[in-house]
Amino acid sequence: MYKEKFLDNKNRTQNRTVFHRAGFSVLELVVVLLIMAIFAAILLPRYQRLLLKSRVGSVASVVASVAEAQEVFYMSHGKYASKREGLTLSVPIDSKQVDLAISEEDKYKFVIASHPQAPEVRYVVYQKYSKNFPDNIHCEAKTEDKDAVWLCEEEYQGVKLAHGSISGADYTTYIVKGSASDGSFSQTYYNTSHIVVEGGSRCESTEQGGCSHSSFSGGSTCQGSQGSSCQYSTFTDSECYGDGRGGKIASTVCGYNTYINSSCYNESGDGYVCGRSAYEDNSSCYGNEWGGCGHSTFSDNSSCYGQSYTACEDSTFTDSSTCVAEGTGGCRRSNFTDSTCYARSGGTSSARSCGSGSTYTNSTCYNQSSDMYGCGAATYTAGSACHSNASGGCGGKSTFSGGSSCYGNGAGGCGGNTYTGGSVCYANAAGACNNNTYSGGSYCSGSHCPAGSPRQDGTIRTAEGD
Repeated sequence: MYKEKFLDNKNRTQNRTVFHRAGFSVLELVVVLLIMAIFAAILLPRYQRLLLKSRVGSVASVVASVAEAQEVFYMSHGKYASKREGLTLSVPIDSKQVDLAISEEDKYKFVIASHPQAPEVRYVVYQKYSKNFPDNIHCEAKTEDKDAVWLCEEEYQGVKLAHGSISGADYTTYIVKGSASDGSFSQTYYNTSHIVVEGGSRCESTEQGGCSHSSFSGGSTCQGSQGSSCQYSTFTDSECYGDGRGGKIASTVCGYNTYINSSCYNESGDGYVCGRSAYEDNSSCYGNEWGGCGHSTFSDNSSCYGQSYTACEDSTFTDSSTCVAEGTGGCRRSNFTDSTCYARSGGTSSARSCGSGSTYTNSTCYNQSSDMYGCGAATYTAGSACHSNASGGCGGKSTFSGGSSCYGNGAGGCGGNTYTGGSVCYANAAGACNNNTYSGGSYCSGSHCPAGSPRQDGTIRTAEGD
């Protein structure tokens, strides 16, 4: 009996031993799970990227086919199709596999598409005659999606564009074919200062000091509607619009700027817009009926259009620049060197449009107004000239020196002036050169020179026209 009991216990022990050898310990299970997790961590991202690459690759072939068909359409019609239905495609389009769109914008002509299950990557092919990025290929990736960025940047070897995309602000553009210099994207900023605005983008200021201390280029715009907005900035091939009230000199909207081949427009209800700025290289300033543009410098064929009282006053014009006074005193008290002023509105004796303290050095003033207050009370030196019209316009105690000239085409046009240093008054109308003072080889020329005026040879006339 004891023996049977011993054998029974032995068998139970053996059975337990066999049971334990057939299973796994907790440690072994943990190790297995850890290994599986490591493999998953390595292989799953690779699988996801391969899947993304496959999906975008299928989309890319469709986009290329549509873009090619667009070029064929352009050759026949002189324009690109606005819808794909009119195109002959070499690759069928399955709407369940491709979200595709064709641009109708004038500035951007492209075909863009993404996979419905991979909207984080968008493939863009620009047409050959697109104004921006012609014949470029872009890969646009959702900025926060690492796999999308990997595909565009590493797999497609795209070069990251500084800013902008067709898809929106949360996408980053990578240039697969082409160059960043081939075009640009436009954006809109609000009340942001110390920024770079380019490529047709704009900054709109609705707050005090908004959009200031910035750089604008490539057809960009600053819209200032509050005091001190769009100030202390540089504009290159761009524009500034002041449609708000500055209120005082320090808060001049669009003022204290440098304009290079650019323009400033005063659209506000006061004169503190666009002024105190430097206009260079074919730039322009437009003052409205409230003024603006004054106290500025204009160089390299730049222009100021003074459409109101004193709109361009107290400014400096050099290197073939122009001031057009369309309002009373529009260009008064300014300095002109190798430049021109056009007095289209004369003004008053104290606010002559291109006169009243202006200085001309090798420059010219034309009185095109209907009164006699266009270019008078000014200083003309170094071969400068003043042209009066039938109403006069160059008189009023102006001084001519250094071989300068006054052309009197109306009564009193060049009268009451002082001529020195070989300067000339041309009397082309009766009374045009009366009451002048001549010295230093200056003289009067013409059939209407008054008695007592000197001739070129220094002799004195005894009668008018003598």
